[in-house]
Formats: sequence, structure tokens, C-alpha cells
Amino acid sequence: MRPGISAEIGNACGLRAKTLANVLILTTGILFLGGCGSNRSIVKSNFIDYKPAVANATNAISRAIALGSHFNRTPPAKQNAYPEIPSDYTAPRVRQFVREYAYTQRESMKRYLARAEAHLPMVRGIANEHGLPEDLAYLLLLESGGNPEARSPANALGMWQFMPATARSYGLRVDSWVDERLDPTKSTKAAMLYLKDLYGMFGCWRLALSAYNSGENKLNRVLCQEDANEYDEICSSRHLKRETREFFPRFQAIAQIAKTPEKYGFPLLREKPPHEQHELAPMSGSYSLETLAKATSISRDKLLEMNPALVRGMTPPGMEYSLRVPAGKKEALLAELGRIPEENTQRQIIHVVNKGESLSKILNRYKVDKRRLAGLNPDVNLRKRLRPGDKIVIPVEKVETKKTVRKPKRLSSLN
Repeated sequence: MRPGISAEIGNACGLRAKTLANVLILTTGILFLGGCGSNRSIVKSNFIDYKPAVANATNAISRAIALGSHFNRTPPAKQNAYPEIPSDYTAPRVRQFVREYAYTQRESMKRYLARAEAHLPMVRGIANEHGLPEDLAYLLLLESGGNPEARSPANALGMWQFMPATARSYGLRVDSWVDERLDPTKSTKAAMLYLKDLYGMFGCWRLALSAYNSGENKLNRVLCQEDANEYDEICSSRHLKRETREFFPRFQAIAQIAKTPEKYGFPLLREKPPHEQHELAPMSGSYSLETLAKATSISRDKLLEMNPALVRGMTPPGMEYSLRVPAGKKEALLAELGRIPEENTQRQIIHVVNKGESLSKILNRYKVDKRRLAGLNPDVNLRKRLRPGDKIVIPVEKVETKKTVRKPKRLSSLN
């Protein structure tokens, strides 16, 4: 948002009501102007002290409405605070990426569309709740191919490819017991909040989506280095990675295919709104989903599907956790809990990496699967070379200790 807008509104307090109405109309028009082609300037600094969900706390439109009510004016009709994402489907780079996804990467695109069918209605619903454009739902195709368990080389995880620190800043729990980046619904809500904040920072969907890929601090530094305000001024900047430079046109290409798949020879998306109802059962203590499934006649696979964030297949110890169960099963589960003994939590140790020690040696030593190890260590990128001093959580099913065996003394005939 341009800094001068708030000042202009503040100085309008002494004007006549007719003049104030003009200021309100002008301010509202500037705020809801979509795209990056406007003359809006971006506040740039060498470092952003980023705090989530504060970009919309005191904006120009809320002040304008407050001033309007002071003069007994009827507030304007409610409308979405975020414009539609600009479409440049005829741009050469967009057409290039359309050809790439539709032909060169055809099989991959087919898988992406098939996986996204189950999630797109849910994502659109959450986007609508926040007043965001529905086209943002197609961002999950570019980020993860619609795979809720996708993990990037940089250790980003989930359908929206959150890094651990960013996920925690938007209220997702990420630890060795629970990783809510794997939960499609919870991670989607966090992603929409993040996108709202990015739009509040940059005032433009082209820049906001580019910042989703590169990070807001990185994109802000490039704007400062290029002395730029618009997306067109940095979309080919050498200071940005190629992945970020291509991110927005790739998003437009993949969204175009997803909107009209039959045009490119793909089957129509059979999107169905989520119809399965569930209840939240408060759990205090550690229980394996397998034990809970047997006690309540619920399929273990069903419980795992409904609770993808439980990376160990167990509820976390020492705290209350809301477990999703099929509708009508909550009371039965809570009634059975009194008869189910709390299970011993899986033992774990902290392994400190020594000099010259590799991941393969650690896996062989403790007989543990790499994927399981990655789930227990969300802050450690196991795709990179481990450094001496790194600490890794290792699950230990059974700790074996050497017992001292006392051999009976043989008595000789002389004794």
C-alpha cells in the first residue's frame, strides 16, 4: 500500500462531506485495483521485520469506512478485498510452458490433475472464506503436483511446500510427533493466510506469487537492488533464481490447463465437494491408531487417512490432541479410552553426528528407514550432507542393555 494514502485520508477530516466522499472513492479505487500495472509504490527496505497477519490490521479502507460513519454516511457494499489474478495466457512465455506441460511433461501433468481432484473443492472453499481469488487453488499443482506428502530438496513439505519455520509462524505444529504440513486442510488455511500477507506486502499478485516461491525478504531485496516497483521490472532480473523468474508464467500455464483440460486432451476433473463428516475426539495420552481402531471397529487405514499429521501413527504424549474420527464414533472412542491402557511412548535417542559419519551409516547402525527418520526430524534436511555436531532424533523400538551374568563357582573336591 502506498504510504501517502493514509495521510491523505487523515488530512481529509477537516473537509466538507462532499470532498470526503471523493477521497473515499479514490482510495477505494486504488486499493482494489488489480495487477501490477498501476502506479502504486512498494515500501522497500533492506530487511523486513516480518510478522504474519498484520498487513491488513490497519489499512486505508478500514479508516475510510470509519470516517464515513463519522459523517453518517452509508458504508459501501461489501466486496472482495483481493482482485482476480491477472491472466496473460497469450504471452509467449506462458504459451511456452503450456506446450511443455501439455506435451513434454504430459504424463506428469496427468498425474497432477488426478491427484488434485480430491483437494481443489476444499481449497476453493477456503479461498472464498478469505475473499481470495479461486484461481489460487491451482497453485498446489505447481507447488507439489497435488501430493500432500511431497518433500522438496530444500526440506519443504506438504501440498503447499512449507518450510518448518514458516509453517510454525502460521500456527501449524511441526515436531517429531505431529507435522501439520501433511494435513491438507490445515496447511491450506495457513497457505491462504500467507498469500494474504504477501499481497498486503506487495499489492500485486504477480509479485506476491513470486514471493511465495522465493520468500518475501529475497524479493524485497531484489526490488531494492533493481530500484523497481513493478513485476515487469524484475521478472528477468539476474538477482532472481530462474525458478522464481519462471514461477508466475508457469502458474498461469498450469492454471489454464486445469481450467480447460479437455482442450489439451486431458480428462475432465471429476471434482466432488467433500461430503465425509468427522468429529474431533480429545485425546490425553499416547495411543497408537492401530489400538484405537481395534477398540472402536474403525479401519486403521481410515484413521491414518483422517489424521495425516501424526507422523508416528500415535497421538502425542503429555498433551491433549484432537483426533479426527468418523461421524458418530466419538462417544464410542471416548468410552473405550477408560479401558485402554496408555501405551509406552516410542523410545528415542538424540544422535550427534561425528566427523566422517554419513547418513547411510546412521541408517544401517540403527536399522531405521530414511523416510521415517525424515518425519521425526522436520528441521533437518537429510538430502544434504550432514555436518559434525548435527543432532538427529533416532527412534529406538527396544533398548538392549548388557546384563551382567554371575557364573556359579565350581567347588573342587579339595574344598
